[in-house]
Amino acid sequence: MNALFDPRPRQTRHSKIVSLPEAISSINDGDVIMLGAFIDTRRPMAAAYEIVRQQKRGLILLAQCSLAEDILVGAGCAVAWRGCYTGIATFGLSPATLRKTEAGQFFPDEIGHLDIIYGAMAAMAGCPFVGTRATLGSDVLNEQMDRNQVLYDLAGNKNMIPRKKFELIEDPFYNQGMVKLLPAMPADVAIIHTPIAGELGTARINGSLAFDHYFIHAARTVIITTERIVPEEYLRREPNCNQIPCTAVDMVVEVPWGGHPSQVPGCYDTDIEFVRDYVAAAASDEGFEQWAKEWILGISSREQYLNKLGASRLESLRAKAPWGYRSRISK
Repeated sequence: MNALFDPRPRQTRHSKIVSLPEAISSINDGDVIMLGAFIDTRRPMAAAYEIVRQQKRGLILLAQCSLAEDILVGAGCAVAWRGCYTGIATFGLSPATLRKTEAGQFFPDEIGHLDIIYGAMAAMAGCPFVGTRATLGSDVLNEQMDRNQVLYDLAGNKNMIPRKKFELIEDPFYNQGMVKLLPAMPADVAIIHTPIAGELGTARINGSLAFDHYFIHAARTVIITTERIVPEEYLRREPNCNQIPCTAVDMVVEVPWGGHPSQVPGCYDTDIEFVRDYVAAAASDEGFEQWAKEWILGISSREQYLNKLGASRLESLRAKAPWGYRSRISK
């Protein structure tokens, strides 16, 4: 992270390889966090479960409020969000987020999709703001829906939330009319799940990068959870295939099937039945509590989680070579 947003020196570690509980223990109550990838693809689900187990509180979410984030909202870990998407693809709006928002227990602050990209890029580059026309004329600029002050008051580290959501000015350079000054979007913690990563943190992603390659440079602490840790020397044979540099990473956690029930391109497909059951359960407080007890709080280890899913279920999701995905079409 650029010192513009947090001048404190970065913590150094003898080894970046840590356990999942140790990595998540570095998250403080009130932190602004970004969970990597998008909707139901390559989500850091194991990390989200561990956040619930450790009963983190007062978290502010960035970018989206989809599958992984909805679980944090339902469990009472997250209290606010700034982003552009609140849904679980074909399953509709994120159920726990919808319930908590309507009950006044969760505070969304919506911005545009491009705003996330520009905000993360600004933080990455050490720019306090950027100028853009994105979202002009939309309700993103509606003062009645501006919850910036709420986020600022809730944030544990005030340096992560701007004093204002935006500022409108006339273009002083090309006389192109009104533009929006969008503040940078830094984070205390970014958690990214990848198919493979090296012991020093170099990581390779298959498929969409989403916002990950921006937020790894916009966050104070970067945690990589990965399907498999491989030698750094192997990854450096083809450096152009690596999207995350080791210099941006603080901790690496090996968590096989750590993205389940989301898909991880090249590894396994979305567990649609699991997501469907979650969405149905999370429609009510009681249903969510029962689901969380069964799949998070009642699980003592990653091995128990995988054993509960069963080998045959996991194998049915495994990607087929050389395509990197699992076809659902019967031939």
